[in-house]
Amino acid sequence: MIKVDAPDELSGVKLCIGTQRLFYKNIRNIQSKSKQRRETNMNMARTLHAVGEVNDTTPISDQVWLSIRNKDIPKNIRGFLWKILHGAYKIGQFWDKIPQFEHRGQCGLCRIPESMEHILLDCGKSLASRVIWKAAKDLWLKRETSWPEISFGTILGCNLMTLRNSDSKTKVGATRLFKILILESAHLIWKLQCERTIRFDGDKDKYHSETEIYNKWVHAINMRLKFDRLLTESLRCGKRATKIDLVLKTWSGLFKDEDNLPDNWIRQTGVLVGMTPHRPPGRNR
Repeated sequence: MIKVDAPDELSGVKLCIGTQRLFYKNIRNIQSKSKQRRETNMNMARTLHAVGEVNDTTPISDQVWLSIRNKDIPKNIRGFLWKILHGAYKIGQFWDKIPQFEHRGQCGLCRIPESMEHILLDCGKSLASRVIWKAAKDLWLKRETSWPEISFGTILGCNLMTLRNSDSKTKVGATRLFKILILESAHLIWKLQCERTIRFDGDKDKYHSETEIYNKWVHAINMRLKFDRLLTESLRCGKRATKIDLVLKTWSGLFKDEDNLPDNWIRQTGVLVGMTPHRPPGRNR
């Protein structure tokens, strides 16, 4: 047995008296002192700038990290945002240092260096990006007057953005709807990109058609509406239940046959966003 002399002074907390919360907090403080990656700093700077442009006040980086942990965002989208901010997805420059796989760093559609911004916004040959952002804009304009310009920083920072009316009052419903449309749309574009690359292995004959892309987007938005309605049930969710008034403000004005709906349509069956899925050719009969 090896004997080690105890030092004259011991630092730290005894394991027998420390709590999990205390240990976790100190571990996080130690980790936060490590140098951040260059791409993380760049993405954070763009996020802060985009939020500042909308809110007229620039947040701090801690607020951005907290915003992507908001429980109002689905868990899979929270992970999506976290990985984008850290540049953790294996795209673009990730492949440059891997021999014989450098070609994977290029966009499969336009053959230029790939990045998350390129996938979500900039690729001129991406049918998914074009169709989905147009659908989001069209739904937004069913109720609101103008569609804000979408940038990469907008996607990353939309959870902190606050939309206001001409009297500078917060538009609670519009702010939440904007966040939902931005995040659901961006996440779907990424998922379709993964299907093209992995599932279809770059076979253009198998790529999604415009009708398929549009219908997937309508389905995603309707599912988000469905979950919003379910999360208002206090018996199911308890104190974590979403306020009915917040859901009404978010979605009212976007339904089919809304004139026939009651003011409180939360428990109404068959409520769908007022954008009809497209039928494939040959089935319109």
